[in-house]
Amino acid sequence: MTTYDEVHDLIHRSWDTPDGPARVAVVEQVLAKAEALGDPDLLYAAHAAATSGYHQSGEPMKAMMTFARCVADYDADPGRRSHHDEHLLLWHFKHIVSSMTLFPQLSLDRTMAVLDDMQRRYQAGGHSMQAVYAYRHDVAAHLGDTEQADHWYRLWDTAPRDALSDCAGCDPSSKAHHLAWRGRDEDAIALAQDALTGRLTCSEQPHGILTTLLFPYLRTGRLDEARDAHRRAYRALDDNKAELGRVARHVEFCAATGNELRGLELIERHLPWLEQAPTPKTEMEFAAAAALVLRRLTDDGQGDLVVRRAAGEISAAALGRQLRERATALSLRFDERNGNTYQSTRIAALIDAKPLVAYLPLSVTAARAASSAPAAQTEPAAAAPSGDDLIELPVDLSLDGALDLVDDLFHAEEQAKARALTELLLTAYDGGALTDVQRGRLARLRAVALPDDELQATADAFAEAVAAFERAGDQAREYAARLQWQIAMLQLTGDGSLVPAVFEAAELAVAANTEPKQRRAALVRAAWVAAASGELDRATSLLDRAEAEPGPLPPARHASILHLRAGVLQAQERIEEAAQQVRAAATLLRGTAHRDQLANLLRALADLLGRLGDHSGAIAAFEEAAAVAQDPELRRSARANAGFMLVTTDRAGEFVDDIVEHVCVMEAQGAPGAAAYTRHRLALALGTTGRFTEAAEVAEEALSWFLAQRDPEHADMIVELRDILSRTYGQLGEVHVAVGQLDALLELVGGVDRLQYRADVLERAGELLWQVDRDAEAADRFDAAAQAYGQADLALATVHARRRQVMALFHAGRKDEAATLAGQLAELMAVTEVSADEQPGFTWERAMAGYEAAQVLSDSDEPDHDAAVARVAPSAGLFRSIGAFGEAALAELRHGQVLVVSGRAAAGEAELRRALDALPAEHGARREAAAWLARALDDQGDSRQARKVREEHGLPEPE
Repeated sequence: MTTYDEVHDLIHRSWDTPDGPARVAVVEQVLAKAEALGDPDLLYAAHAAATSGYHQSGEPMKAMMTFARCVADYDADPGRRSHHDEHLLLWHFKHIVSSMTLFPQLSLDRTMAVLDDMQRRYQAGGHSMQAVYAYRHDVAAHLGDTEQADHWYRLWDTAPRDALSDCAGCDPSSKAHHLAWRGRDEDAIALAQDALTGRLTCSEQPHGILTTLLFPYLRTGRLDEARDAHRRAYRALDDNKAELGRVARHVEFCAATGNELRGLELIERHLPWLEQAPTPKTEMEFAAAAALVLRRLTDDGQGDLVVRRAAGEISAAALGRQLRERATALSLRFDERNGNTYQSTRIAALIDAKPLVAYLPLSVTAARAASSAPAAQTEPAAAAPSGDDLIELPVDLSLDGALDLVDDLFHAEEQAKARALTELLLTAYDGGALTDVQRGRLARLRAVALPDDELQATADAFAEAVAAFERAGDQAREYAARLQWQIAMLQLTGDGSLVPAVFEAAELAVAANTEPKQRRAALVRAAWVAAASGELDRATSLLDRAEAEPGPLPPARHASILHLRAGVLQAQERIEEAAQQVRAAATLLRGTAHRDQLANLLRALADLLGRLGDHSGAIAAFEEAAAVAQDPELRRSARANAGFMLVTTDRAGEFVDDIVEHVCVMEAQGAPGAAAYTRHRLALALGTTGRFTEAAEVAEEALSWFLAQRDPEHADMIVELRDILSRTYGQLGEVHVAVGQLDALLELVGGVDRLQYRADVLERAGELLWQVDRDAEAADRFDAAAQAYGQADLALATVHARRRQVMALFHAGRKDEAATLAGQLAELMAVTEVSADEQPGFTWERAMAGYEAAQVLSDSDEPDHDAAVARVAPSAGLFRSIGAFGEAALAELRHGQVLVVSGRAAAGEAELRRALDALPAEHGARREAAAWLARALDDQGDSRQARKVREEHGLPEPE
């Protein structure tokens, strides 16, 4: 049977539960259990908790029902209720009044009657009318009555604040909304800044005030502030349907800034909320904002874009029409209730609104793409170098001489010059009286000159060369061309059965040729095919034969052979040997004109060194590649790859621009997957350099892409991105968003093999919740973390998590549970064994556990001072044994405090003097230690010494 205490604890837990479905579930459980017990005080507390929970979680109609019950019960017996009950009732009047205008089925007379009742009760209690004026203003603003709204605003703005006024974040936000509505954007921004620069602890801030400022920022040209407000505020709205109205404003913002596709993403994400809209008013606002985005997409020729929804896919144009009709119909219902056309006129204008800004990039990658787009459109492409720019031919050079020269250039890996001369020859000798040998040589050049993707034309050109050389009886050239034709057919068809024919053709070409460089070329071509087809031993043998051929070997050709051999070694997992071959190849090319070939070698070397764990060597290779490359794309790619390896180092900032550019290039090339992977690295770099807002936006972009793929292969990347986001939002102080990412992460890291990581995630969530005083939730996370660490046999981590759980329970007000767990923790540590290298950490945990247990045991309804002294007494010595002298002094201070309050002032004096002597002169705890020392002296009757201590430390005398 449920007990009074259990329901009481559940009520307290409901107040600590985050807004949303979880809180609704808890308050409904509270109501059911309280009704079953029938205790009137418990019932009142349950209905008060439910009113807040329902209102904050998007169920305002239910909140009205529980509030009505509270009012009836309060009025039935006001003397039974506490001052806290009265305050909460008056506070909840604001929730109810603010909700009533949002339902067109509720009459204005009824709303005004509740407002009048609110004013009567506030006046009877001697409270300020500031909140009453604020909510009278809201009703006038809803009606579009500017004269009355301005009147109530002036009274609201000048009335004194008191304990029933909206918080220091919400009140300025509401006032800024009025000022923006009345066209006073500069005043709205100025008013809001004081609130934004302070510490906002309200659950609705700062995302509420930032949402209010979206359009004032845009209209006053503060585009960077507008972008930042959107990014920061929207993230905080993503997990509670009660925020649908604010989400609508962000959807409208996307339309106003040329970000219709981003708006479409938000629409898809929140369509489920629309079907469970908290109020008809928020339903109307979201439907209208969504209709605006969809209309703009349709007007831009993108009306056939598919929108995914639970009821099935629908085109943007069709959904836009549906939502326009839905918003319009709701606006007419409000007009009928309000007795004017203000809402329908406003909604129609919203749906047909024009952008305020042509395009406002919302992320660092979008900004770069946008800034580079005009250049790409307006600057003419650089003209390709002509043959005349690269090579000059002697006037009397014959065709055969020119063909020989082309062969020499290709052999020397002078690719640019060779291709330029090829172009000249193919143009100059297109037809005419030629010998079969000349026709065959030109056909081979034509094959080489064709783009890589024109495989059929390449094979046809080589076949033509074979036929011409066969007619001429030139077996050496015929077999060389036949080898190239066989390779072209293999590439065209992908038919592995052609591979033996390639090797056969290569042997025929070698046998028929007397020139070493031609035999070597045939062997290298065959080696390439052997390597590509997995015949690694054959590839090695062919390369050995190629390098054994006599005669000079140009450095660039030699480097190519070494590069191919490195590839064979890499395929055999002989990584160190492969790296040696690439190093040798790079050495051949340093200082030569073959800079792009060298850059490619250095990139290959970097990849190999990375596999060997030589990250500094890999980075150096990438950076050298970027320095020597002539091809801009090669240079850009090399710098990006260097940046990828430096994203978590103090050099990350040097490469952010390069990584951003890489994202833009991948997107432009139609490779969104590669762009998403690069965004992951970019998010790390931005986080490393402290650009947390941008890091969050980029990581969210990447996460959205990976989630949309629904591919299990992306699971690890999703884990990494959620991990990054949790840390980034933690840095931004957006704890509830960070915890949400960790909760989503937990769903992905089950299994015994990931127990430690799962425990780490749970502990991180606990620490975040602890930071914002959500102590009961923190205790639950620490408990789960300790269990996971225990299952993973991580003794030190288990002890740490349990110790954190003790203090979380204590600060959550569950002091008995904290005391019990502190005792269990002491028993656990007594039997825990750790390795030698973990011993200092374990000693620290034991000492800190004793220090904290003293607080838990002495600060409770029934303090156990003897147990507190027993627990804290060893702590100072344990801290000193590992060199933690600052912690040791604090432990002596805690020890002395407990001794004094337990009536052992003389013993306490000794501990407190030791603490005071050990604490540095500037330490903040010195005044506390001196105060306790003076008290210890007073308790022993030595008032003179006590006054002296207080004088020395600037402490007041006790009253």
